[in-house]
Amino acid sequence: MPFSDEDIIQFLTPQVRYHAGQSEMEGGLWPIFVVAMNDVRGNAIARKLLAGAGVAHEFGESADDRWMLYYVTKEKLPDALFWLEDLSRFVAGELRPVHSIHQQLIDEVCESPAPHRAARRLAEAHERSEVSAGLISKPATVRTFLDRLHWAEPLYFSAFQMLLSHHLFDLLVLQRRLIAEDLALKNDILRDARSPDPFLQIRQDAAREIHGSLLRYEVIRSNVPWKNGELANPYANYMQLVVEGDSIVVSMEGLTTRLLRAEYLRAIRMTRRKLYAGEAFSSFSTQDDWITGEMAEPFHFLRQRIDSRSELSTMDALYMLERAVEI
Repeated sequence: MPFSDEDIIQFLTPQVRYHAGQSEMEGGLWPIFVVAMNDVRGNAIARKLLAGAGVAHEFGESADDRWMLYYVTKEKLPDALFWLEDLSRFVAGELRPVHSIHQQLIDEVCESPAPHRAARRLAEAHERSEVSAGLISKPATVRTFLDRLHWAEPLYFSAFQMLLSHHLFDLLVLQRRLIAEDLALKNDILRDARSPDPFLQIRQDAAREIHGSLLRYEVIRSNVPWKNGELANPYANYMQLVVEGDSIVVSMEGLTTRLLRAEYLRAIRMTRRKLYAGEAFSSFSTQDDWITGEMAEPFHFLRQRIDSRSELSTMDALYMLERAVEI
């Protein structure tokens, strides 16, 4: 029995909201899916999805014979919930959750005496397209990264710049978590002449590059006094669009055009869903069945912007285009 992505989304949405990991069952077991016994299609979807989950599970009828319960042990619950969240986002074309392997590397950069090693592994993961832009997006985590800069460790400055150059910080969160003392660090480090110590030169060079990156992406602006919250969304600046209420003002082929924000976001997520499925962006056309009439103009803009930012991967560009319309 074949199922479309829409079928799976319609099945998963109430399951995630009302059942998955919501309450403990008898015997220390936890539900993942709860499906009516007479729902043949729902049970077929549940079994097909769980067959490919890679998480040990069982299923059985409820005591009143009304429900088919699909469940895991307490030990397997975190893995099952991560799989379910990842699957839900995958089929919806949304940003996927951070895998525990990459989260561990993020934590190592923050805490390790050798932060550059973990940063290099994250950069390599980005080069292999295992992670994309905005991997580090939790406000508290971004603030922790900024706080460690004040320890003035040369290798940490290098690690921070490596992550920044790979677009792994969410720039909107970074901008909102910056404080004046962070920006003063650059002046403190570069005030003196270039150090004769090669180790300290690493810090000076990285500080200069970090500052240059923040200017390039308009996280900060040159000769503009810093005041948190007053600058525009850096992704909107970089991707050259303006949000006005429910509309997005863009320039296409020399003409100013307004796009509906909802259709613009739908075009991004549908495009990302196709990329997740292994299709090539270069093969997409406004003539494709999945690009509806309402999505055609937003998709045309996405293609134009992605093609104009050849330094970015398609996934990174989509992340920036989506975050550009955050208010």
